[in-house]
Amino acid sequence: MKSLFSTVALAFVAVAAFAQQTAEYNIKGTCAADVKKVYIVNPMARGNKALCDSAVVEAGKFALKGTAQKDALLRIYAKNTPYAMPFFNDGTPITADMVKQTVSASEQNNKLVAYDKELDAMNAELRPFFDEYNKARQSGATNEQLGALGKQLEAKMAPVQERIKNRTLEIVNANKDNLIPAAFLGNLVYELEYPQLKDLFDAKYAYVNHPALARANQTVKMLAKKAAFIGQKFTDLEENDVNGQPHKLSEYLGKGNYVLLDFWASWCGPCRAEMPNVKAAYEKYKGKGFNIVALSFDNNLENWTKAIEDMQMPWIHLSDLKGWKTVAGQIYGVNAIPASFLVDPNGTIIAADLRGEKLEAKLKEVYGE
Repeated sequence: MKSLFSTVALAFVAVAAFAQQTAEYNIKGTCAADVKKVYIVNPMARGNKALCDSAVVEAGKFALKGTAQKDALLRIYAKNTPYAMPFFNDGTPITADMVKQTVSASEQNNKLVAYDKELDAMNAELRPFFDEYNKARQSGATNEQLGALGKQLEAKMAPVQERIKNRTLEIVNANKDNLIPAAFLGNLVYELEYPQLKDLFDAKYAYVNHPALARANQTVKMLAKKAAFIGQKFTDLEENDVNGQPHKLSEYLGKGNYVLLDFWASWCGPCRAEMPNVKAAYEKYKGKGFNIVALSFDNNLENWTKAIEDMQMPWIHLSDLKGWKTVAGQIYGVNAIPASFLVDPNGTIIAADLRGEKLEAKLKEVYGE
């Protein structure tokens, strides 16, 4: 499971159109007496477009009526209220109790809210760990101390994360005949292996093209491209090292050793957060011939070289300093970082995106220890 102390960097993906029809929403509800206003928000929209509607609360009651895209995944939200209630705009009237966090609506929306509350409660179990980490960071803990604390906390969080993953998967599998997976499946994209994702994102399911899964669909397409490289010989390319000297991948790959192609950038927070795992694997297996070729998505030489020095990354570094337009990303279909491919001694790609403990586990497998 990926670390929850880092976030995968994704290129912006526009929300695709799901349906051209609109549907009316008719919502009546109750909320805490001190709430002045309630809102309907679209989590998939940006900026001012995220706010769909609002209503003044009178004596703890509110009513919202209007139109929005049919089956859009929206939320009812009130300031200072910890829970934002989700609903699909399916045209069925909704009665919502924002205090008890209950809803009376279509069968689909009744199930959606029940699932959402269940998963929200499970995620709440993780918050104390984040609070502990943030408290340490704000108190001036060093990067080394934060790294050690992060590993301790992640070990404690792992069982909870696993329960959340498994329950989310159960919910998705139980609702393939409706839109409910659109609300939750995106959370599993980096938790499941590609073959399982391929099945869940099969175009035969109506939920797959829902706007709420626009980013997830792009990620799965990217993973499909990466999966296509598995079992294939690496594709050669040429970029410069930090001294401006050109080098080809073929100088390092297919020469009798396992090599990790690591796609990263100095400006990428998740890449930097992952680097201690990469360094640990390098230190453990470099004596057996393991090597790393880091392909940077930087566009500034000074920032690139400074990051290498600051993080003490003693392996091979190449870049054409073209940012997201780097030839390495185009050839290998990488539009999100960190990303990686493991290449065997013969130059065949045998694995992709070995982050966290997965990298060391794979190297242990191939080296036998």
